[in-house]
Amino acid sequence: MAQEYPRDEFDEMAAEGGPVGVHRAPRPWWSRILPPLLALIAGGLVALLLAMWLWRDTTPDAPEPTTTPTVTVTPTDEPTTGTTPEPTTEPSVTASEEPTPEPTETVEPEPVVLYDAQIHVRNGAGIQGIAGEQQAILEDAGYTNLEANNISASLIPGGDNVVMYSEDRLADTAQDVADQLGIDAVEQGDTPGGAEIEVLLASAPGA
Repeated sequence: MAQEYPRDEFDEMAAEGGPVGVHRAPRPWWSRILPPLLALIAGGLVALLLAMWLWRDTTPDAPEPTTTPTVTVTPTDEPTTGTTPEPTTEPSVTASEEPTPEPTETVEPEPVVLYDAQIHVRNGAGIQGIAGEQQAILEDAGYTNLEANNISASLIPGGDNVVMYSEDRLADTAQDVADQLGIDAVEQGDTPGGAEIEVLLASAPGA
């Protein structure tokens, strides 16, 4: 008679069904192919990455283009053998002379004639009326401050007809008076009668 034992865990497993013993349940087919395939893909990726890294590391960087300076060489004349040529004398360049400026004509200032200057016509010739005649000539010329009188012949310098004036400003006026009366001598100095301009007549003008 078989001896009964109490139920244990092995009895529970036997009741559930399935393979009994050390045998395992069969695995699906893809479970056997997948691991080698994944290993192959991973190896290929690693090899590709390694190849790319090695290629990038060993490839030299392209050098930047450099500008090569261009040197122009001018050939020099080689000395000829034999007789040495004498150096040629180049004509010296002289600076052109600047044109001499032509002298400009000096413009003489217009004479300043003072028609209101004090003028005395003095008769030292002893000829009656010649002082008045010369006064009339000066009046016709535009002079306004005139007087005719007599003078001793001894007071006339040099004994010749002369027009005397006392100041530089009267020089042009005295010269005009002499021109109007035809008298050649014109002198600056103290007048015998104290007038600004005095016409001293030693003879008839123009005689």
